Amino acid sequence: MPTPKAPSLATLTHLSNALSAFRLTTPTPTTSTLTTIRHASHQAQGRANGAKDGAGKRLGAKKTGGEYVIPGNILFKQRGTHWFPGDNCFMGRDHTIHAGLPGYVRYYRDPLRHPKRKYIGIVFEKEQVLPQPPHAARRRMLGMLAYQAPTPPTPEPTSPSSIPSSKARDANSVTLPPTKRNPTGLHLELSQGYQYRQTNFEIGLSGDRKEEHALLRGKTTRAFADYKKGDRFAAWRKRALRVARGRERGVMGRGGKKGGKKATN
Repeated sequence: MPTPKAPSLATLTHLSNALSAFRLTTPTPTTSTLTTIRHASHQAQGRANGAKDGAGKRLGAKKTGGEYVIPGNILFKQRGTHWFPGDNCFMGRDHTIHAGLPGYVRYYRDPLRHPKRKYIGIVFEKEQVLPQPPHAARRRMLGMLAYQAPTPPTPEPTSPSSIPSSKARDANSVTLPPTKRNPTGLHLELSQGYQYRQTNFEIGLSGDRKEEHALLRGKTTRAFADYKKGDRFAAWRKRALRVARGRERGVMGRGGKKGGKKATN
């Protein structure tokens, strides 16, 4: 066998350059660890989160002690049980206390029932108090409705120097005494809006009544004293005169120094 020849120096140099180029093009494997960073989803500053100044919830007492209520009226709105329902009251699911029966509101404590709780109840009479004494007779409505008793009319003063008060003829009408402005007095009726006012019939007659009292004193309240009621011809003449005067004022007001519109015949 022939003995192998050693490679030449040029061959070794060429192989060395080829290996160097191969090392530069092939990336060396590196071991990397995956790391994750969790950033804040929102800043922790109150100013950055927006103003925390929402609208008020209108909590608190809606009816005062002694006020007349009807079933279903809201007595107290609260968050939690600061007040508890007492006699003739009930609590809603949002802790709102409502009136269960018509009557008068009472805020009270009942040490025998609970030493620390505060209650809201309803009584049927304005002089009744809560809590009731132990073993007292239970008050029941027995199908009757509680209502506000009408206030008795005040007696008319007898002194001539004092101002006379109004006289109530019945529950739905009131008559006021005569005055200088209303010499015949005023008769007021209770309207649907729970207000006392004159009826349309009374308002229509008030002008004639004032004129009658003025004629008795030798005076008149009318702008046209010579006008006779029912004289339509006189009314037409006055209307024509009024229209002519207005037209004349309009013509005189046109066409000044600024050269406005001139009147056309």
